[in-house]
Amino acid sequence: MTSGGLFFIGATNYDAKFHAFDKSNGKLLWETTLPAAGNATPAVYEAGGRQFVAIAAGGGKNPKAQPGGSYIAFVLPEDEISK
Repeated sequence: MTSGGLFFIGATNYDAKFHAFDKSNGKLLWETTLPAAGNATPAVYEAGGRQFVAIAAGGGKNPKAQPGGSYIAFVLPEDEISK
């Protein structure tokens, strides 16, 4: 979760989606498809004055799903870090 109230979750064995929700109302704000399921806990960090969220996309829990071995990072909007 970010200080601005964004809640990130992967944990989807069957569709390999990564989601961002608004903590205050639960509304889905954004989603993307990962190269494999993101069963790991996302990490939020700051570098160079910008805030990022990263997740490991390894799959592996669903034998029918695509296996993977990637770390994917996304930069958050600039105003998110000032909240």
